Amino acid sequence: MAPQITYNPQTDIPDLTGKVFFVTGGTAGLGKQTITYLARHNPAAIHFTGRNVKAGEDVKAEISKILPNAIVKFYECDQTSLASVHAAANLFLAGDARRLDVLICNAGIMGGPIGLTKDGYEIQFGINYLSHALFTKLFTPLLETTASTHGEARIVNLTSAGYTMHSGGLPFADLKTTQDNIGLAGKWARYGQSKFAQVLYTSECAKRHPKITALAIHPGVVHTNLVQGQPLWDRLFVKLTTLGQAIPSEQGSYNTCWAATSENAPKSGSVYYPVGVFEKHTKAASDEGLWRELWEWTENELEAYV
Repeated sequence: MAPQITYNPQTDIPDLTGKVFFVTGGTAGLGKQTITYLARHNPAAIHFTGRNVKAGEDVKAEISKILPNAIVKFYECDQTSLASVHAAANLFLAGDARRLDVLICNAGIMGGPIGLTKDGYEIQFGINYLSHALFTKLFTPLLETTASTHGEARIVNLTSAGYTMHSGGLPFADLKTTQDNIGLAGKWARYGQSKFAQVLYTSECAKRHPKITALAIHPGVVHTNLVQGQPLWDRLFVKLTTLGQAIPSEQGSYNTCWAATSENAPKSGSVYYPVGVFEKHTKAASDEGLWRELWEWTENELEAYV
């Protein structure tokens, strides 16, 4: 049976006056939904990224049509390129960025074909995890300043229940390969690996930056374009392995909105399922030594981009 969701973004998102949001991957799907819901509650500004400039401008136009006073800014960004992430982040920071209340790491791919990012990382790991680690690293000083000045700042990482399929450990030596030797379920194993890394990084971020509330959230089983764009067999695989769990697409961003805005402060470093349901880490994701190892590996990989 699908989860019963009583959350209503129209009434449950509080007044956001003065708050600034940054959303990755906001031109479609859950990211676009999130921006639209947040914009209705009077934030100071919403900044968002995407690969497609026209799609970004279309989102801005749609929101302006219904909310003419909303301040929504778009930054072109290709998250297969750390240089592109760095450029988008710097454009934001070089503007009038005096505060950042919430970073929402939403962009991602799921179960795509074998490939590498422009920097040579396994493509799902590079987009879903490493590009967001760079956004986080570049924005952490401003998030901490905002938390000190205004009382709170948050990072919301969109992971997936698929992270629980990862049995543990990370093949650091293979992350700069296509990892095409995993087998028939390789694309899903690589996806789970990237989402597992997001949970680990969130946990370590919470330890190292206690001023910031860092959260990993599962949006729910939503048949977005990430699913609909899969080959027939993979669409059937997703549907069969999530029978009774799917939620309507319009509810897919509810957990993101809750994590980003709930006045009942979520516990930093935690995983939440829809909507606002605390989920204990898997045994594999509870390995604090692995949290630290991933963090240190990531710091080394990103050194050239900060």
